[in-house]
Amino acid sequence: MYTVLTGLWCKTGEKGQALGRLGPALGSVVLASLLTCEVASAMVGAETVFFSTIVAAWLVLPVVVGLKNVLDAGCFYMLISLGIAVVVGVAS
Repeated sequence: MYTVLTGLWCKTGEKGQALGRLGPALGSVVLASLLTCEVASAMVGAETVFFSTIVAAWLVLPVVVGLKNVLDAGCFYMLISLGIAVVVGVAS
């Protein structure tokens, strides 16, 4: 099974469900909503909310991608977060 947002493979059970993780669609929705919250907080200038969403993402990532792939997914997520901060900073 291939998770959409993180781009990582995970083992599937006999019934096609992820073992010990959120489903790939639900995990992608959670991470995409956290990224949307980061964009909104960066546009408004709420640094505390921006930081809180990054911390929340690091807490959710092990559940979404598993402990084996959490550093890879975390680095990918942080690159996207850095891109959000740069684009919003340049735009404003």
